[in-house]
Amino acid sequence: MNYIPLTAAAGAAFYIILMLIESALHPVVLPAALVGSLLLGALASLFVWKSDHAKHTGEMVLIWVMIFCFIIYGILRFWGVL
Repeated sequence: MNYIPLTAAAGAAFYIILMLIESALHPVVLPAALVGSLLLGALASLFVWKSDHAKHTGEMVLIWVMIFCFIIYGILRFWGVL
């Protein structure tokens, strides 16, 4: 069994939930949270495609998006923005 798509989809779901929680606590970030959730959802949907190249590209993009979102989230929390 290939765990990379499952892990990437679980990570996308985690970040979507995290963005929605933050937007509930701070309504000013709601538009950004919605855009981020839609983008992560779209990237996670690449795993239903049959093309292995599209899956691999989607996995790499999704993993880097999650890493950068986590870094941005940490920086914003450290600066007191969120």
